[in-house]
Amino acid sequence: MHKIVEQNRALQGWELNLTALCSDDAPRTVRFLTGAVMACGGCVLSRRFDPGQTAAIEFEFARATCVEMYGVLIAAGLQLSAESHRSMATLCQCTRETLESTAGDPVRVDLNIRCVCGSPRDLSHIA
Repeated sequence: MHKIVEQNRALQGWELNLTALCSDDAPRTVRFLTGAVMACGGCVLSRRFDPGQTAAIEFEFARATCVEMYGVLIAAGLQLSAESHRSMATLCQCTRETLESTAGDPVRVDLNIRCVCGSPRDLSHIA
């Protein structure tokens, strides 16, 4: 039974739905993220650019690179929602504690980005 649970966990991996605000052009941010995700060994599955300065990117990466991917999101200038930060922090902490057995597990991220161009730098009251 334990073997079946482990195989199922490896096949399903982690699925994260993240939200973020950016003070730059949202489609431009997604283009930056596309290159950064791929440079870290990830795979971009889809990109969407919606009216009203919103965009989304769906990507996958090996769980062993979760800290690097978290850094990519921050380096892109995104302000992740509190829940998104918690999700990424939990993933990184769990991975650190179980790296030997979970390093290759897939992580799928669906990231929705909303541009708040022209707003003050502190956007915490919006997220």
